Amino acid sequence: MEDSVRLRIMRGAADMFNAKGYKSVTLSELATRLGMSKKTLYLYFSSKEDIAWAVIDMTLSAIAALVAEQKQRNGDPLSMLQETFQGIKQQIVKLNPLFLEDIQKFAPALWDQLEAFRGRQLEFIGGVLTKAMEAGLIREVNPRLVSAIILETIQRTVRPDFAAKQGVTMMDVADAWFDFILAGLRKPN
Repeated sequence: MEDSVRLRIMRGAADMFNAKGYKSVTLSELATRLGMSKKTLYLYFSSKEDIAWAVIDMTLSAIAALVAEQKQRNGDPLSMLQETFQGIKQQIVKLNPLFLEDIQKFAPALWDQLEAFRGRQLEFIGGVLTKAMEAGLIREVNPRLVSAIILETIQRTVRPDFAAKQGVTMMDVADAWFDFILAGLRKPN
Protein backbone atom coordinates (compact mmCIF):
# COMPACT_ATOMS: atom_id res chain seq x y z
CA MET A 1 0.00 0.00 0.00
CA GLU A 2 2.74 2.44 0.98
CA ASP A 3 4.60 1.87 -2.30
CA SER A 4 1.45 2.43 -4.36
CA VAL A 5 0.75 5.77 -2.63
CA ARG A 6 4.38 6.81 -3.11
CA LEU A 7 4.23 5.85 -6.78
CA ARG A 8 0.92 7.72 -7.19
CA ILE A 9 2.54 10.85 -5.74
CA MET A 10 5.55 10.47 -8.02
CA ARG A 11 3.39 10.03 -11.13
CA GLY A 12 1.19 12.99 -10.23
CA ALA A 13 4.25 15.11 -9.55
CA ALA A 14 5.87 14.02 -12.83
CA ASP A 15 2.76 15.11 -14.74
CA MET A 16 2.74 18.47 -13.00
CA PHE A 17 6.51 19.05 -13.27
CA ASN A 18 6.41 18.21 -16.96
CA ALA A 19 3.45 20.54 -17.54
CA LYS A 20 4.56 23.50 -15.41
CA GLY A 21 8.20 23.00 -14.53
CA TYR A 22 9.66 22.47 -11.08
CA LYS A 23 9.47 26.06 -9.87
CA SER A 24 5.76 26.56 -10.57
CA VAL A 25 4.48 23.45 -8.79
CA THR A 26 3.56 23.76 -5.13
CA LEU A 27 3.03 20.90 -2.73
CA SER A 28 -0.42 22.30 -1.88
CA GLU A 29 -1.36 22.15 -5.54
CA LEU A 30 0.04 18.62 -5.87
CA ALA A 31 -1.82 17.44 -2.78
CA THR A 32 -5.08 18.93 -4.05
CA ARG A 33 -4.63 17.32 -7.45
CA LEU A 34 -4.03 13.94 -5.81
CA GLY A 35 -6.95 14.35 -3.41
CA MET A 36 -4.79 14.18 -0.30
CA SER A 37 -3.41 16.56 2.28
CA LYS A 38 0.08 18.06 2.32
CA LYS A 39 0.56 16.15 5.57
CA THR A 40 0.06 12.92 3.63
CA LEU A 41 2.70 14.02 1.08
CA TYR A 42 5.12 14.59 3.95
CA LEU A 43 4.54 11.05 5.19
CA TYR A 44 6.16 9.81 1.97
CA PHE A 45 8.53 12.62 0.99
CA SER A 46 10.41 15.18 3.04
CA SER A 47 10.19 18.02 0.49
CA LYS A 48 9.31 19.06 -3.04
CA GLU A 49 12.96 18.50 -3.91
CA ASP A 50 12.70 14.94 -2.56
CA ILE A 51 9.67 14.32 -4.79
CA ALA A 52 11.47 15.81 -7.79
CA TRP A 53 14.46 13.56 -7.17
CA ALA A 54 12.17 10.51 -6.98
CA VAL A 55 10.72 11.51 -10.38
CA ILE A 56 14.18 11.94 -11.88
CA ASP A 57 15.41 8.74 -10.23
CA MET A 58 12.68 6.72 -11.99
CA THR A 59 14.24 7.75 -15.29
CA LEU A 60 17.81 7.27 -14.09
CA SER A 61 16.96 3.79 -12.77
CA ALA A 62 15.57 2.83 -16.17
CA ILE A 63 18.75 4.14 -17.82
CA ALA A 64 20.95 2.27 -15.33
CA ALA A 65 19.03 -0.94 -16.10
CA LEU A 66 19.51 -0.36 -19.83
CA VAL A 67 23.26 0.18 -19.37
CA ALA A 68 23.51 -2.94 -17.16
CA GLU A 69 21.70 -4.95 -19.83
CA GLN A 70 24.03 -3.65 -22.55
CA LYS A 71 27.09 -4.54 -20.43
CA GLN A 72 25.96 -8.18 -20.51
CA ARG A 73 25.57 -8.22 -24.28
CA ASN A 74 28.05 -9.44 -26.83
CA GLY A 75 28.15 -8.20 -30.37
CA ASP A 76 28.99 -5.07 -32.31
CA PRO A 77 30.12 -2.49 -29.74
CA LEU A 78 29.08 0.47 -31.87
CA SER A 79 25.59 -1.00 -32.24
CA MET A 80 25.52 -1.46 -28.46
CA LEU A 81 26.51 2.18 -28.01
CA GLN A 82 23.86 3.33 -30.47
CA GLU A 83 21.14 1.16 -28.89
CA THR A 84 22.10 2.45 -25.46
CA PHE A 85 21.99 6.02 -26.71
CA GLN A 86 18.56 5.48 -28.29
CA GLY A 87 17.27 3.88 -25.09
CA ILE A 88 18.57 6.77 -23.02
CA LYS A 89 16.86 9.22 -25.35
CA GLN A 90 13.57 7.33 -24.93
CA GLN A 91 13.86 7.71 -21.17
CA ILE A 92 15.04 11.31 -21.14
CA VAL A 93 12.10 12.51 -23.25
CA LYS A 94 9.89 11.50 -20.32
CA LEU A 95 11.35 14.51 -18.49
CA ASN A 96 10.18 17.76 -20.04
CA PRO A 97 13.03 20.20 -20.80
CA LEU A 98 11.17 22.86 -18.77
CA PHE A 99 11.33 20.57 -15.72
CA LEU A 100 15.03 19.87 -16.30
CA GLU A 101 15.80 23.55 -16.87
CA ASP A 102 14.06 24.45 -13.61
CA ILE A 103 16.01 21.73 -11.79
CA GLN A 104 19.21 23.12 -13.23
CA LYS A 105 18.32 26.67 -12.10
CA PHE A 106 16.35 26.22 -8.89
CA ALA A 107 17.49 22.87 -7.46
CA PRO A 108 21.23 22.76 -8.18
CA ALA A 109 21.81 19.92 -5.71
CA LEU A 110 19.47 17.73 -7.77
CA TRP A 111 21.18 18.82 -10.97
CA ASP A 112 24.53 17.86 -9.42
CA GLN A 113 23.13 14.39 -8.62
CA LEU A 114 21.99 14.05 -12.23
CA GLU A 115 25.45 15.07 -13.45
CA ALA A 116 27.08 12.61 -11.02
CA PHE A 117 24.91 9.82 -12.47
CA ARG A 118 26.11 10.73 -15.94
CA GLY A 119 29.67 10.62 -14.69
CA ARG A 120 29.25 7.10 -13.37
CA GLN A 121 28.62 5.92 -16.93
CA LEU A 122 32.32 6.47 -17.72
CA GLU A 123 33.20 2.80 -17.18
CA PHE A 124 30.52 1.60 -19.60
CA ILE A 125 31.58 3.99 -22.36
CA GLY A 126 35.25 3.10 -21.89
CA GLY A 127 34.45 -0.60 -22.10
CA VAL A 128 32.47 -0.18 -25.30
CA LEU A 129 35.23 1.92 -26.85
CA THR A 130 37.84 -0.68 -25.91
CA LYS A 131 35.75 -3.45 -27.52
CA ALA A 132 35.19 -1.31 -30.64
CA MET A 133 38.92 -0.64 -30.90
CA GLU A 134 39.77 -4.34 -30.47
CA ALA A 135 37.24 -5.18 -33.19
CA GLY A 136 38.90 -2.66 -35.52
CA LEU A 137 35.76 -0.53 -35.75
CA ILE A 138 37.28 2.69 -34.44
CA ARG A 139 40.70 4.32 -34.59
CA GLU A 140 43.26 3.79 -31.84
CA VAL A 141 42.30 6.05 -28.92
CA ASN A 142 42.76 6.20 -25.19
CA PRO A 143 39.32 4.84 -24.14
CA ARG A 144 39.46 6.41 -20.68
CA LEU A 145 40.38 9.84 -22.05
CA VAL A 146 37.82 9.68 -24.86
CA SER A 147 35.15 8.54 -22.36
CA ALA A 148 35.98 11.50 -20.14
CA ILE A 149 35.78 13.87 -23.12
CA ILE A 150 32.45 12.34 -24.16
CA LEU A 151 30.97 12.73 -20.68
CA GLU A 152 32.29 16.26 -20.28
CA THR A 153 30.81 17.17 -23.66
CA ILE A 154 27.47 15.63 -22.68
CA GLN A 155 27.47 17.54 -19.40
CA ARG A 156 28.23 20.83 -21.15
CA THR A 157 26.00 20.54 -24.19
CA VAL A 158 23.09 18.13 -23.61
CA ARG A 159 21.42 20.61 -21.29
CA PRO A 160 18.25 22.67 -21.51
CA ASP A 161 20.09 26.00 -21.34
CA PHE A 162 22.54 25.07 -24.12
CA ALA A 163 19.77 23.79 -26.40
CA ALA A 164 17.68 26.92 -25.81
CA LYS A 165 20.63 29.17 -26.74
CA GLN A 166 20.97 27.25 -30.00
CA GLY A 167 17.24 27.36 -30.73
CA VAL A 168 16.96 23.55 -30.82
CA THR A 169 15.74 20.78 -28.54
CA MET A 170 17.92 18.77 -26.20
CA MET A 171 17.26 15.76 -28.44
CA ASP A 172 18.57 17.69 -31.46
CA VAL A 173 21.76 18.43 -29.51
CA ALA A 174 22.04 14.79 -28.41
CA ASP A 175 21.57 13.49 -31.97
CA ALA A 176 24.13 15.92 -33.42
CA TRP A 177 26.55 15.09 -30.61
CA PHE A 178 26.22 11.32 -31.15
CA ASP A 179 26.67 11.57 -34.93
CA PHE A 180 29.71 13.81 -34.48
CA ILE A 181 31.36 11.51 -31.93
CA LEU A 182 30.78 8.36 -33.99
CA ALA A 183 32.07 9.99 -37.16
CA GLY A 184 35.22 11.09 -35.34
CA LEU A 185 35.87 7.67 -33.83
CA ARG A 186 35.31 5.51 -36.90
CA LYS A 187 38.35 4.35 -38.81
CA PRO A 188 38.71 6.03 -42.19
CA ASN A 189 38.00 3.67 -45.10
